[in-house]
Amino acid sequence: MSVYTKLSLKEMQKFTSQFDFGGLKDFKGVEAGVENTTYFVSFERCETVLQIFEEQNFHEIPFFIKLNKRLAEDEMPVASPLMNRSGAFVFDLKGKPAALFIRLPGNTLKSTDTTNCACIGRILGKMHLKTQAYLDLRRENHRWNDWWEKNVDRVLDFIDPSHQSILKDQVQRSKLFVSKSIELPSGIIHGDLFCDNAMFDGNQLTGIIDFYNSCNGAFIFDLAIALNDWCSEQDGRLNPKKTRAFVSNYQKIRSLTEAEMSVWDIALETAALRFWMLRLVALARKREGGPGAPHHVKDPNTFLNILLARRNDPQWELVKN
Repeated sequence: MSVYTKLSLKEMQKFTSQFDFGGLKDFKGVEAGVENTTYFVSFERCETVLQIFEEQNFHEIPFFIKLNKRLAEDEMPVASPLMNRSGAFVFDLKGKPAALFIRLPGNTLKSTDTTNCACIGRILGKMHLKTQAYLDLRRENHRWNDWWEKNVDRVLDFIDPSHQSILKDQVQRSKLFVSKSIELPSGIIHGDLFCDNAMFDGNQLTGIIDFYNSCNGAFIFDLAIALNDWCSEQDGRLNPKKTRAFVSNYQKIRSLTEAEMSVWDIALETAALRFWMLRLVALARKREGGPGAPHHVKDPNTFLNILLARRNDPQWELVKN
């Protein structure tokens, strides 16, 4: 959500003139995230978010639009996409696909507690129940095992020599999860439900944002991604109270199957691997330069520590009790 694509006042006025929300009041680039360009755009009668997609192609964007529309229709707290007077949802801004969404109230969290972990557990369970029925929507996971494998050599020199073997071994270990995940309960997953992708007003959840890593996948993998962010301590281990609050509230909505329980350890490891690799690849992209290079990169060692903690002790008792 960094500002890679700069828009002038004249360019923004031209873009916003195709909507029936009143005149343009103000707009501001959002300096956060690493993948897309984001602007907060204020109309006279509407607060919106403009997303310019830096990596996805035009043919990929309708999936995100349809997913957000469907979730909104199913009364999930997501940002509804907005169409122009001609009924279009996808736009061309400087040769890149773009979409406009309603701006949700509230703010992201700086830290998590058991109350909001419980809240996110419930909403993720509800989301999985909904998307399990979205059989007409399909998108492959573009950061799955083939992506890990082809990027290993690209990122090795960013890793301390003592941990390089961990990466290679984990790629092989996670292949087992990939093969098993085909038989697990699945549907459209969020794929990136970190605490900075949830909006809160106090303890009240106001919305889930940033579905641009959404794809078809195993629900336990989506749960593992969220748990690794919402419930991890600084040393990488899962906080027992937060994790139990998250998982127990998830299961109030959707019960985990025995097959899902059996892959708890490797699902958490694979989720950690995915984001360790994501940040390492971002470092490689920054070094390689070019217009798509990220402005800043989050510390890969955060997820190295989480991965090491999961491999050492998956803390099975947190879901078995």
